[in-house]
Amino acid sequence: MTLNEMIDLLNNDLKNEWKHLRFYLANASLVTGLHCHEYKELLLKAAASEMGHVTAFSDLIVGLGGQPTSESNAFLTSSDPAEVIKMALEMEEEVVKNYVQRQKDAQLLATVDPVNGGWIDVFMDGQIQDSREDADHLKQILRGIK
Repeated sequence: MTLNEMIDLLNNDLKNEWKHLRFYLANASLVTGLHCHEYKELLLKAAASEMGHVTAFSDLIVGLGGQPTSESNAFLTSSDPAEVIKMALEMEEEVVKNYVQRQKDAQLLATVDPVNGGWIDVFMDGQIQDSREDADHLKQILRGIK
C-alpha cells in the first residue's frame, strides 16, 4: 500500500460521501405522506451531517497531499418514506464495511508510513462509529414504519 493508492481509495470514499449528501438532499424534497415534514427534517439533518463528512474527507486528502474529488457516485430517489429509509440504511451499511476495510488498508500503509497510516486509522475509527450509529438509528426508524 502506497500513500497514492490510499489517496485513491479515500477519493472513492469521498465519492460515496458526496452521494450520501446528494441522496439526502434530493429525497428530502421528494418524500410524501402523512409525516413528510418530519422525514424532510430528518433527511435535511442527515444531509448536514454528510456535508461534515465530505469536508472531513476532503481535508484529509488535502492533508495527505492529494486532490479531493467533487464527483459523486449515483444514487436512487423515492417519494416513499419507508423506501428512502431502506435505501439510506443500505448506503450506511455499505460505508461501514468500506471504512472497516479502509482501516485495514491504513494499518498496512502504517508499516511503511507510520504517521499517515496511523492518522488514517484513527480517522476511520470516527467514520465507522458515526456511520454505524446512523445505520442503527435508521433500523429503529424502519421498525416503526413497517
